[in-house]
Amino acid sequence: MALLSPFLMLLLAAYTVLVEPIARTNFYRNLKKQLNIDPKARLLFYRTQVLWEWSWVIVIALIVIPIPNPLLWLGLVLPNQIGWIILLGLLAGVVLSIVLLRRSPRALAAMRRSLESSSILLPSGAAERKWFAISAITAGISEELLYRGFLMSFLPTIFPMFARQFIIICLLSGLINGLSRAYLGLRGMVATALTGFSFAIVYFLSGSLVPAIVIHILAELRTLILWEPEIKKKKSK
Repeated sequence: MALLSPFLMLLLAAYTVLVEPIARTNFYRNLKKQLNIDPKARLLFYRTQVLWEWSWVIVIALIVIPIPNPLLWLGLVLPNQIGWIILLGLLAGVVLSIVLLRRSPRALAAMRRSLESSSILLPSGAAERKWFAISAITAGISEELLYRGFLMSFLPTIFPMFARQFIIICLLSGLINGLSRAYLGLRGMVATALTGFSFAIVYFLSGSLVPAIVIHILAELRTLILWEPEIKKKKSK
């Protein structure tokens, strides 16, 4: 297992940079085609995403088993004092943003317009909403483990000159994360890269991956909550 771990690290890193963007693009294109002929295509997409992303977690688990203090290596420890402050502040920000958007039809409409480029990925019924939520929780865990927990520990071993330059490691984490959303175009890639960079900073400052995982999940679920009125509106027409 100790010999397998370095090989799996290289394999997973290569997959993340080279294969992941292409795979997501193919999933997205297939979803667009299937939605025209299969009303359950989005459900299948969500379920596939859940299984696919949990497979990363299995590979990461195999990687860290031989490593001393594997949870620490992945950042799966309690946050420091700054981390708790950041987590509470971001939690308050997410809740406040939902309340304010709910109370401002104009701001809510603007927010929905910003989602139009990826609206094909958003749910349109009760079953889809359930699986979107499951997919959101999965993404918050698996993507943070991959792009932050794994990559931010692995990249310094490949680029030792950047080992003490956390900003560069955070930037690389964000950029690689952004590549995974190539199917959303340049704007989607930049937005994802900036979000990934922000999560990397949170991870570094808090000394723990937990705040990034929690906020990532809540950010995904926030979209689900704010998209709900749009679904009801469509149903009433």
